[in-house]
Amino acid sequence: MKLVKTRLGLAITVTMFLATQVYATDASVQTEQQVQTLETLVLSASLKEQDVQKAPASISVITSEAIERSAALSVADVLQKEAGVYNYNTGQDKIIIRGMQDTSGSYTLILLNGKRMSSSGAMWRGNDFDWSAIPLNSIKRIEVIRGPMSSLYGSDAMGGVINIITKKAKPGEITGSVFGQFNRADSGDGKNQFRYGFNLNTGITDQLSLRLTGDAYQRDAWYRDGTTANDGAYFVEKDTKNINGTLTWDINDQQEIDVDVNYSKDDRPLTQDHARGSQEMQMERTNIGLTHRGNWSWGKTEAYIGKETGEIYDYDTDYDAPKARNYKQENSIARVFTNFDWWLNNTTLGADYKDQEVTDTAGYPSTGGTEQKSYGVFLQNDTHITNDLTLTLGGRYDDFDNFDGKATGKAYLAYELLDGVVVKGGIGQAYKVPGPYQLDNNYRFISCGGSCYITGNSDLKPEESTSYEVSLSVKRPQWNFDVTAFNNNIENLIERVTNKASTDPVNFPYKWDNIAKAKLRGVELAAGYNFNDDFGVKTNATYLDTENKTTGKELNERPEWMWNTSVYWMPVEDYKINVGANYIGTQMLSNGKELPSYTTYDLAFSTNLTPSVILDYGIKNITDVDLEDEDTGFNTKLYGRNYFIKATYSF
Repeated sequence: MKLVKTRLGLAITVTMFLATQVYATDASVQTEQQVQTLETLVLSASLKEQDVQKAPASISVITSEAIERSAALSVADVLQKEAGVYNYNTGQDKIIIRGMQDTSGSYTLILLNGKRMSSSGAMWRGNDFDWSAIPLNSIKRIEVIRGPMSSLYGSDAMGGVINIITKKAKPGEITGSVFGQFNRADSGDGKNQFRYGFNLNTGITDQLSLRLTGDAYQRDAWYRDGTTANDGAYFVEKDTKNINGTLTWDINDQQEIDVDVNYSKDDRPLTQDHARGSQEMQMERTNIGLTHRGNWSWGKTEAYIGKETGEIYDYDTDYDAPKARNYKQENSIARVFTNFDWWLNNTTLGADYKDQEVTDTAGYPSTGGTEQKSYGVFLQNDTHITNDLTLTLGGRYDDFDNFDGKATGKAYLAYELLDGVVVKGGIGQAYKVPGPYQLDNNYRFISCGGSCYITGNSDLKPEESTSYEVSLSVKRPQWNFDVTAFNNNIENLIERVTNKASTDPVNFPYKWDNIAKAKLRGVELAAGYNFNDDFGVKTNATYLDTENKTTGKELNERPEWMWNTSVYWMPVEDYKINVGANYIGTQMLSNGKELPSYTTYDLAFSTNLTPSVILDYGIKNITDVDLEDEDTGFNTKLYGRNYFIKATYSF
């Protein structure tokens, strides 16, 4: 292992040196204007627009065009092809960044236009509602931050942040699209999936504009071997409907107000999901928000207040009585911040508030539910030491009503060696507060296949991490190259332990406690080359080395290597071909067994039938990789070979 790490480190060092030298030679024939056109602006790293290369974080951007051509069925489908990102799909999508993984994937903070989406974090069973609640055709871009961001966003950002930014209507313009997509599996029973929707952006008056999007997704319960007798449905039936609207009022040149209304409904009808049981789930969620933005002579401001209400009906034959359970969550969220320049600095200063109220009579038999309030203040400052060197320092303090407050910090340097060549790196702290169910001594968390419970622990501490990273980014008109090395030390990981003080060890043998320490380190590589306007290739690879510091063993179910490549080719005008490959390396189970690696391949075609009509079609998982056949130890799931066709009309 030491030899592998030594060679990997040497390879990275040599690659960084060569990339810089190649660029320096190439730069002599490029103008500054050509390099400037390569800038991609992002918001998530500092709550202000800045070049992604110089932003104080490791960020990648997924464009709306890439989403549309991917023929994806959810946001999770799109994200899983990014460096450092893994979809731990056990029948529900769980996006994992840099190996930060638990049963619900809640180390990844999900934002919609910078506002927290909170339902997944409070439900103890975990869910993937957030990934299917946003119509794909409404998305302008997705910003993916790999690494901790608690100094700006607080809890739940230990692994990283996904900020989904939607399209915005413009006064005086009417644009939009409608689409329909059909996927069909090659084998098994229950082969069909449908997705269809619309996107409308319209200027009502010179000052009022409306963005309205909606989509629906229907998936048959898929039985990979064509029968329910043994294992039940490999993927359960799913029916989702979403509609999102934003009304924007441009008050004047300095101020604007957004009114957001989002509604999602997710039905999973009663389905046999394993050999001995069945499950049914229904979720309904409404988000209402009001945002004010100001652009003043001294700086910018943004203020947001929102209300989220989610209700879940959950029936599972694995439960004891009652087998049918109802959950309700209400979140009140407020956030205000400002950006302003002074001397050699740009400062972001803000505060936020969250009130999370959960109703669950089965889980909290004595109280019927729980509530958690938190208040946070944050400050981040960019000091432009020179035109090419920027130092970012940030800090945040959060106070909670059910345990002590928590402070986190961040320090980051970014140095532009040459136009389009940036070296940057830093240190960041992060934390994750225990879930409401974990902190409540009265909560009954079902386990043991439905035969026992895990109790809460009011003495729990937040999980904490300290992360270091350094990266080199090179961008040219025809090619780009990025390499990032990171090291993440984690303490106070919350795990299930035997409750020696239990008064009923048969029914309540376990409790939650802070016991584990872990280290995750690795390297992320990304590169792309456009041979010409009609032919190009993009690739990324991730190496991850993990260790449970308590046991000295490798962390479970984290692939050591991941690799994605796509080749784009337009052989004739209005006809495009995309070939993709996705490699998932070996990973360990808790029993010490190693799961094998596997590779899937996709082939997609895109044809412009008219200037307004695009037809996409192709094959996913061409070689029909079946994880159950590869090894029955896989907890993750993968669709077999399936075909898709999608038609989009734009106006």
